[in-house]
Amino acid sequence: MPVEPTPIPRHHPLLTEFRRAFKSGPPLVAIEGPRLIGEAIRSGFRVERALFSRTGLEHHGDKLLPQFSKHTTAAVADDGPFAAAMDAEHPQGVAALVRFTPAALAEAFGKEGAVPLLLAAAEMQDPGNLGTLIRAADAFGATGFVALADTVSPFNPKALRASAGSIFHLPVVAKVTAAELIAACRARNVALLATAARASGNDPNEALSGLDRPVCIVIGQEGAGVPRELLRAAGRTIAIPMQRSIESLNAGAAGAILLYEAARQRR
Repeated sequence: MPVEPTPIPRHHPLLTEFRRAFKSGPPLVAIEGPRLIGEAIRSGFRVERALFSRTGLEHHGDKLLPQFSKHTTAAVADDGPFAAAMDAEHPQGVAALVRFTPAALAEAFGKEGAVPLLLAAAEMQDPGNLGTLIRAADAFGATGFVALADTVSPFNPKALRASAGSIFHLPVVAKVTAAELIAACRARNVALLATAARASGNDPNEALSGLDRPVCIVIGQEGAGVPRELLRAAGRTIAIPMQRSIESLNAGAAGAILLYEAARQRR
């Protein structure tokens, strides 16, 4: 039988728990909206607690409640208190606390026999861009995604929304130092490639070559680029050949293009 939501008052501790979870991250990750919650369930993640607004229960209850396991606690709050507990400016009427264990760095290199294709974000502060990169990594077959220690959390609510559920589909590693990433790549003979506005060398046809080999592509903060420590460790820089003289592409767009090209070469 579907889980039956329990009505809660406006000052219930569960509302406070959701407000805190949106800011804290694992082991309980707060997610909003029926799409993200559905993706978490389909990917095998355990929904610990679900919270509906009155309006959200009318719109989403019949579809979502049967998907929850017997371990899920569900509640419903009035629309005002529910909205005050959410991160989004316009909440979708349902949220959940999902138990999530970030992947270990070794998992991002793929299973045995896989050709590693990692995407790493360094010093990136825009959660929307980060979520877009995670979605692109999922779409184009990356073996894993690494958010370095100086990067916004991949469990930031905006990053989660921008990932559109892809964070539940592939190994996502957080809080890795540059030194740890460099050492892990060297130990596995994975080439570290740093993105740049202009590639090293003059031949645009060579700018993106070699992406069919084991590689870790590092994308830096817009404007500042890849940090110096990673630039020094990189085997070479790569860049997307562009016809017009612009400073750089949006990090999310650049990452998607690079991953598409890697997938094309691997086919």
